Amino acid sequence: MELPADPGLLWPSPRTFFGAPRCEDLETLSAAVAFLGVPYDAGTLQPYIRTGQSAGPAAARLSSYNQLDYAWPPGSSASNGSLGWFDIEAKREYLAGVTMADCGDVAIAGAAIEQNLDRITRAARLVAERGSLVVAVGGDHSISVPVARGMEPLGPIDVVHFDAHADFTDHFFGARYSHGSQLRRLSELPFVRSITAIGLRNVWKVEYDDLVTYGAGIATTRDVLESGPQEVVERLVPKGGTLDVSIDIDVLDLPIVSGTTLPEPGGLSYRDLRGAGRCSPKGPRGGIRHRRAVPAARPTGGHIKSHHVADHPLLECHFR
Repeated sequence: MELPADPGLLWPSPRTFFGAPRCEDLETLSAAVAFLGVPYDAGTLQPYIRTGQSAGPAAARLSSYNQLDYAWPPGSSASNGSLGWFDIEAKREYLAGVTMADCGDVAIAGAAIEQNLDRITRAARLVAERGSLVVAVGGDHSISVPVARGMEPLGPIDVVHFDAHADFTDHFFGARYSHGSQLRRLSELPFVRSITAIGLRNVWKVEYDDLVTYGAGIATTRDVLESGPQEVVERLVPKGGTLDVSIDIDVLDLPIVSGTTLPEPGGLSYRDLRGAGRCSPKGPRGGIRHRRAVPAARPTGGHIKSHHVADHPLLECHFR
């Protein structure tokens, strides 16, 4: 990529994901990759777990600098797709020529939980039906269920869940659609063929027992560190199906993502997560879901770092 001498007079604002073109009507979407913000955190178990993940999509857009710019200078025409991103370690460019679009945020209306979940599903379904990869950025991890429901036209799908927690509790005091039950609800969808959970390190025994009974592939953080991400993925993730990859950034070690809701010590490094994403089976990907850190009212180093680190998997999950 040649950097122009003149940056232009103005750059567009606000920032889109990686400077990708906006799509304001999903019926006209025509891109290989579609970013969809889901500013929803009503699935968080309150009051003992902090909220704020609804601000995640906005923070993610603002922190999506210094990795990939769809076009340069920002806002310039890029009719041939993304400029791509050069990886000096691999000595190659990734995502060059891949078309992308930022579809904005799903309209979330206050405490109307069922209507909000239905809107998330409708938006994800429209993106999937247009043939685009659904990249949903939350939000708390409960968005996995409505997003996955929207991917039914792509089924059967294999869910790959990167998380420090299993999220496989049947309910919390009768609540069945919290972030702590989302993987359980996914397992009940008729078009979900399999579930693989990678990076687990804080799990209740009943969750573990139920995962085993379901037949899920399970790899703890220790498994990944001792066996390596490639061996874990090749052993556990089925081949030949449509993948639905779900990443909760608390799968990474606490010092890396201290701004997340439930940081846990002893997690994966960024290279471990990157390695697992890159060695996943070849084949179609239906969607990527990304659970965000909690933005601070006054951004601190930990929160800024968490968002910056969390943006990288949005790109690197395509590197296959």
